[in-house]
Amino acid sequence: MKRREFIQLSAAAASISTFSNARGEDVALGEKPLLIFGMITDVQYADADPKGERHYRESIPKLKTAVEWLSKQNLPFTLHLGDFIDHDFPCFASVLALLEPLGHPVKHLLGNHDYSIPEEQKSRVVSLLGMPHDYYGFEQSGVRFLMLDTNDRSVYKYPQGSEQDIESEALLEKMKAANADNAQPHNGGVSEAQLAWLERELAAADAEKKPVIVCGHHPLLPADAMRAWNSEAIVAAIDRHPCVIAWFNGHNHAGAETVRNGIPYITFKSILQEPGVNAYSVIRVFKDRIEIVGNGREQSRVLAVRGV
Repeated sequence: MKRREFIQLSAAAASISTFSNARGEDVALGEKPLLIFGMITDVQYADADPKGERHYRESIPKLKTAVEWLSKQNLPFTLHLGDFIDHDFPCFASVLALLEPLGHPVKHLLGNHDYSIPEEQKSRVVSLLGMPHDYYGFEQSGVRFLMLDTNDRSVYKYPQGSEQDIESEALLEKMKAANADNAQPHNGGVSEAQLAWLERELAAADAEKKPVIVCGHHPLLPADAMRAWNSEAIVAAIDRHPCVIAWFNGHNHAGAETVRNGIPYITFKSILQEPGVNAYSVIRVFKDRIEIVGNGREQSRVLAVRGV
């Protein structure tokens, strides 16, 4: 972390009060935020036996615990950043039912495992989760959210033999030939059309001086094997627009955190990993910082952000 960013973060932390998370720990908070909302990701439920660190059935009691706590926080919405299920279309019904006690909407985007279902059912997932489109935007309390579809170019979303599938297969093979470490079949990217949409949305937010949080399932940074296929193009778009204050994603269950040009790129930890250990949080957005009130594996911290 650069010295200037450390000073900004430390100054923010020094001015804030405390709040008890679900573990009973005192967590630093501040003055009234612009916005507060919930965060969960990679529930990845399946009625299946554990595989390594993936304890699929435990996602049910963990999600119940997260929902119980988040329902008491008076939130306008909660984000879920993809991989709501691991596989098997009926699993969606099992986890969707658990969200009802929240008392507020869940804003979903899709991950690679959400497409680990029969091809004839893939077109139903967007509407099933109440999403207006594969990628979309919404606004709350003056903060704009752009929810990207990083499965837009992938070898799992589209019917085998379709034009999109053939193009994606060719792209993956080209990346493999170039020894790209993220040339993985479980990764994906965004299309040129979606990139153009992102540019238009960010330009409009720049003009209105409106803060934007961009979200996707696959990470952009750090530059490792988990990142989106065309992460560089998405990062370049973000770099061009001062309205962006943060990037949020899932996919990498271990979590990660990188700062580039004053923008935190945060990979939130999965609910799925580690038996008996949860991962969920509340996000508090201020003009100069983002506060994460973490539970379980998701640690509480304060992130300095650039102003809009």
